Amino acid sequence: MSSTSDLNILILGANGYIGGTVLTDLLKSHPASSITALARTQAKADLLQPLKVKIVVGELEDIPLLKSLVAQSDVVLNFAVPFGGGDASIQAIVDALEERSATSVIKPTLLQTSGTGTVLYGAGGIAGTDVWSDEDYDRWNELPNEAYFHSGNKIVAAAALRGKISSYIIMSPTVYGKGTGVDNKLSLQIPAYVRYAKREGQAAYIGKGENIWGNVHVQDLSSLYLLIMNHALVSSDSTQASTTSHGWSNLIYAGTGQHTWGPVIKTLGDLLYARGDVKQPGAIEIPDEKGDMYMFGGNSFLAKSKKAEAFGFVQREKNIMDSMKEALPAPLPK
Repeated sequence: MSSTSDLNILILGANGYIGGTVLTDLLKSHPASSITALARTQAKADLLQPLKVKIVVGELEDIPLLKSLVAQSDVVLNFAVPFGGGDASIQAIVDALEERSATSVIKPTLLQTSGTGTVLYGAGGIAGTDVWSDEDYDRWNELPNEAYFHSGNKIVAAAALRGKISSYIIMSPTVYGKGTGVDNKLSLQIPAYVRYAKREGQAAYIGKGENIWGNVHVQDLSSLYLLIMNHALVSSDSTQASTTSHGWSNLIYAGTGQHTWGPVIKTLGDLLYARGDVKQPGAIEIPDEKGDMYMFGGNSFLAKSKKAEAFGFVQREKNIMDSMKEALPAPLPK
């Protein structure tokens, strides 16, 4: 049994949408802990200055710096995860934490951010029928490294199997709602549809708009990170992944709901029209190749996670449709 109140915590991606929200909650739930944030630039560091955190300016690609920070940490929360690549930094984090485990009283913990882009399939806004689960362990193990996030996820799953550290992959679908960090307060996906709508004069979705995505409010997602972190620290003897899972028993899907993009973007178009940002209400269909980055015509969702529920994870925030207004960027100047 380990204490969860007085910790050395390293957060990577504290300026981001998810990382900033988790940091806000972490400062409330763990006021006695020492929290270090790695900021890529001095400008990013300046935004974090009002918070009670130690700030180090540097990049994940600086492996010696990264390993020196990790070596001093009981917990690492990694939100700075690109769609592809980043494996060197993930491996460095795992290596440094496993080295620390040999002498640390507290079993080190890594929470690695991932996304359901790993299982993105289909096109044309057509509804998918292939339902993944975070318990499809053989299937996860057979995925090619080219799948979004997967090569990095494999590094964390392998560490979970060795069991020297408590390592978990938290896989998020569409994240919505307004973040509470000091920097980026909006998701990637909804703002992408907003930018397209403002540029073209009307909102649009890909193809039929019937493609299915999972979703989770950013505040609910933040609560899952803290639930898993506290479990790992209090019940560290039970965090090693099962052999039969190939390490994937420590992959946790964070989705609480599902949506299809057509109705969501039609609602978005009505909201933008009401405040004068676009010329037409509602939304129209466009082909896949006409969409901007983060506008998807495929499907990306998993079955609701029984493992997340076992941690006590429940949806407390509004659903995606009821949260649309708070997800909008600031209005265009008149």
